[in-house]
Amino acid sequence: MTPRITIVTGFLGSGKTTLLRAMLERGAGRRIALVVNEIGQAGFDGPALGRAGGPPMVELTGGCICCAAGSDFLVAVEELIDMADPEQIVVETTGLAEPGGMIRQARAAGLPLDAAVAVAAADGLDAALAASPVAEWQLRAADILVLSKVDLASPAQIAGAEARLRELNPRAPIIRAAGGNIDPQLLFGPRLAGDDPPAAPGHLGLDGFGSFVWQGDTPLRRAALTEVMSSLPPQIYRAKGVVHCGDAPWPDELHYVGGRLELTPFRPREQTRPLNRLALIGAGAEGARAEIAALLDGCAEDAARAAAWEARHSAL
Repeated sequence: MTPRITIVTGFLGSGKTTLLRAMLERGAGRRIALVVNEIGQAGFDGPALGRAGGPPMVELTGGCICCAAGSDFLVAVEELIDMADPEQIVVETTGLAEPGGMIRQARAAGLPLDAAVAVAAADGLDAALAASPVAEWQLRAADILVLSKVDLASPAQIAGAEARLRELNPRAPIIRAAGGNIDPQLLFGPRLAGDDPPAAPGHLGLDGFGSFVWQGDTPLRRAALTEVMSSLPPQIYRAKGVVHCGDAPWPDELHYVGGRLELTPFRPREQTRPLNRLALIGAGAEGARAEIAALLDGCAEDAARAAAWEARHSAL
């Protein structure tokens, strides 16, 4: 039996991975497989989901699944079916994906399509809509709207975001989520009746969004890193990755969205190199690459402190 396809979309930093990680930790109630798409050459969401006891997964990097990586998506679905015989395949698109392309690909391949789920951050919806028309397309195409990060938003922000979502998409139910926690069964169901979204060819060029990866193999000074990340140029909308700071034995997941920085420690299953790896995404990101890379390089601990940290780290 061909597994059904659930599409989880939402603009950069809206909380898609957090939602899926919470679903996996709670248990989805069925055999799940994942396709995870990243716009850049480095994948970070896949390992994050793997730490939640991840199911069979294929990670697609280096392009948007709705266009550049479209044929890879169909190959990934076939691979997962052969590998794991899942009941449901959940596709996490990049934050810049145009969902209509994904829906049309699934239909053209004869794949049974379940709901398209769009995640919107209660504290960042206005910024996302201002950043790119893709954010609006994702919300209009959805069968289910998940209003995430309600624990970080004020009552006025939540009410305003719900009103805006209802204006953009009057047909989809709105589910509030804090920390990604909702009943997983709410994400699974048939696509609502209605026309599929129109095509939007060349949308990445229209947005002007790009990405680059910075990496380093020396532990960082946390205060310096926080200062650099908190003063990124405005064209950098999103950053994510893993960093090691000299004041802690374990790495931190780093998430930066529209000016908000989060560092969350975790204990890895194995040591990884390089120690620090970040993807930075935004309009004209490549133009800011040299400047930001130099600032991040400058966050490294000095040689003596780095050597002492390495000695402690290798003994763990």
